[in-house]
Amino acid sequence: MLAACGGGGGGSGGNSEGRLQVINFKYPGGGMLLSGPTTLSASASSGLPVSFRSGTPTTCTVAGDQLTLVAAGECLVIASQAGGAGTDGVKWAAADDTSQLFNVLKHTQEVSFTPPDYVLSSATASVPLSATASSGLPVTFSSDTPTVCTIDGSNLKLLGKGSCAVSAAQSGNDTYAAQTTQRFIAVDPLVVADGFAPGSGRGSSNGLSTKQGGGVTVNPWGSPLNAGWEWCDANAGGDWCYRSVSDDGSSLTSALHLPDSKWTPGGWQYSFNRIEIFAPGVTGFNSSGDTTGGLQVTTEKALGFTLGVNANLYTAAKPIVVHLDLGKRNNGCNVTLSTLIWAPAPGLISYAVPLSNFAVTDSCGLSGFTTASLDNDVRTLPNPFDGSGQPTNAAAFAAALDKFAAARTSATTLLQSSNVVRARFYLMDVNTTLKTDGIYASDLTIKGAITIQ
Repeated sequence: MLAACGGGGGGSGGNSEGRLQVINFKYPGGGMLLSGPTTLSASASSGLPVSFRSGTPTTCTVAGDQLTLVAAGECLVIASQAGGAGTDGVKWAAADDTSQLFNVLKHTQEVSFTPPDYVLSSATASVPLSATASSGLPVTFSSDTPTVCTIDGSNLKLLGKGSCAVSAAQSGNDTYAAQTTQRFIAVDPLVVADGFAPGSGRGSSNGLSTKQGGGVTVNPWGSPLNAGWEWCDANAGGDWCYRSVSDDGSSLTSALHLPDSKWTPGGWQYSFNRIEIFAPGVTGFNSSGDTTGGLQVTTEKALGFTLGVNANLYTAAKPIVVHLDLGKRNNGCNVTLSTLIWAPAPGLISYAVPLSNFAVTDSCGLSGFTTASLDNDVRTLPNPFDGSGQPTNAAAFAAALDKFAAARTSATTLLQSSNVVRARFYLMDVNTTLKTDGIYASDLTIKGAITIQ
């Protein structure tokens, strides 16, 4: 709330004491506690100096032209000019006071809360929680899913399988506004992977596995790099495409860097970036029949993972196809389910993609199932997020999903009757429009657990 108003302050403009003058008082801006002093700015049409005072000294104080906010509430600042003679000898009457009124807000704070991605009740029945507030004030925890988990002080108690929603809250005080951060913890999910075993180092994409023994293939590839069909290596003429695993094995990055010197818009050029991760203990498909092992979906509802894209790839607005490959095999191929995700922001983002979003895109000739087109249905799903990451276009995304509802229903049926053998993350349209230091980068990073929960 703000207002600029005059009058009532002892001015006598218009009388015989001198010429009329007015004050132009620049709005000092809404304020937040702990933001430091603000310099006030006002000028009188007479050219004479303007003074300031606070009309609400319990909320804000004024010393000279410095405004200091001291408490939340309404702040009234008054600008005055008492009149007198100018440098040219012209006499001016006192100006009517002009004021600015605005709300002083409590200082915002952040609650940092990073619980585990998932917990297994067979390993623990109680999980200690930790969170901090940037204000330094104490944080309390609460469960928003009491049938799955409860809170005892700062300990999480597991009650049953499902998604446990925990809130870490700081209630605020006279200076800080309240803040709550909610996180979801999967209780007894199906674990596709949780980290990566050390591979052959930064470079080619073979020789990788998850910490659970699942095979991993990473393939950033671009035809302009002349790196050889299907394999891209840091040693193939430059550090342009490679994969790397963090020292602790928690994250894997697949980097595709197209140098400006190699990339010529127009003509036939093709690039992609792919990460393929098998279920625990599985390193490939059975070529002679259904693949056993894998993960059997029962009551699980979502695929959970943390995926990051680089800033230029995000700005170029390129979505990522997510595939689930099943153990069911027919006609020499494995059934594939697919959906599309759009990143709401650059950097690492945690996703919980509903399994109901997946559609059958390859039924391998099995009868009784409806198939959606990967290119004409799945890859045309619109971006549900606006530029600030808000899901303002979520309704359009849902409406587009509904257009191939039958293929999604078939996917649900197949998930219940087969097992998930592999998860794939495909960037089929790389960044070719935005470059930094002469490089068009299209990097994908997987961090932490991939779960079906």
